[in-house]
Amino acid sequence: MAVAGRAWLLPARGAALAAALAAGSPASCEETALVRRGPIERRDGWLLAQGRLTLPAVSPDTLAPGETRVRASLDWGNDFGWRPGPSGTPNDVAYIVDGEHGRLDLEVRRGLGPGWDAGIRVPVLWRGGGFLDDVIDAWHGVTTRLGLPDNDRSDFPTDRLRVEGHDGDGRPVAWPGRSGAGLGRLEVDARWAPVRPVDGRGWTAAVVGRVAAPTGTGPFTGTGLEAGAQLVAARGLGSAFDVYAGAGATASSTRRAAGLDYARHRAHGFLVLEWRPARRLSLLVETSAASRLVTSLADYPALVSYLRIGAQLDVGARWRLEGGFTENLAHQQATTDFGVFLGVASR
Repeated sequence: MAVAGRAWLLPARGAALAAALAAGSPASCEETALVRRGPIERRDGWLLAQGRLTLPAVSPDTLAPGETRVRASLDWGNDFGWRPGPSGTPNDVAYIVDGEHGRLDLEVRRGLGPGWDAGIRVPVLWRGGGFLDDVIDAWHGVTTRLGLPDNDRSDFPTDRLRVEGHDGDGRPVAWPGRSGAGLGRLEVDARWAPVRPVDGRGWTAAVVGRVAAPTGTGPFTGTGLEAGAQLVAARGLGSAFDVYAGAGATASSTRRAAGLDYARHRAHGFLVLEWRPARRLSLLVETSAASRLVTSLADYPALVSYLRIGAQLDVGARWRLEGGFTENLAHQQATTDFGVFLGVASR
């Protein structure tokens, strides 16, 4: 009876042992390591870039077939940049861009098949004089004591929306833009990931295509059709780190908008490091760069770049919170001086 009883227990013990081995198998560990969240998708909110298509940092990881993600994100930033004219005084500028921007994005993304997904994004935009200039001036008062430049922000009036400048021949450039809110460009994108690691290791790569329609209203009307394409990739660096990189370009059907001449073709690139110090948390450091935006303003920089620090936190099985801030990567005159972003997504 005892021998028979023990024999009866052998299959049960074998099943339990197999389950324990499977839970600790390399394949299971690789799946755990691949739970990465990817970059926080954000557009350039700079006042003169609000109405243009810009390429965000994105992950090559597509949604599972039939999976849907709904996301809302808010971006708010203080924009200030200038280049002095011949006299070098605040009253004589080659150009000046001063104001604040706001952007609310509503996005729906759907997994279409293995390695395929697509999304649609509706932005609500705002620009104006804002209220952060005094806060930024106080912050610069601290940084100047550390030997960092403050861009002479305190020499100019605060909380004003102002874009002025001259072209290469010294003629004034009129900017008829005004403060207010309106819809931005309706954006549709598709992502295809032909390179996906089978064993949970190696590179993942995807091609992303975007089209932005001229659906702007209010202060953001008068823009043409734009399109963009990116090649993005990611690779795990151990179980807690991933690196993401991407490069792409945009093209516009129109050169002139809101009294300014824009580059019809722009190059974009990004590099992101993700660290997961806890199972539900990701911390991200992003650097991004793009080629010249405006061509009709004298001395407008040929390259702009950003530093973004962000975090993502999973709340429950379906919800994800995200947030962070934006800074200039270097002392520049055509980027957001300081900005914050917040978002929430449901899958």
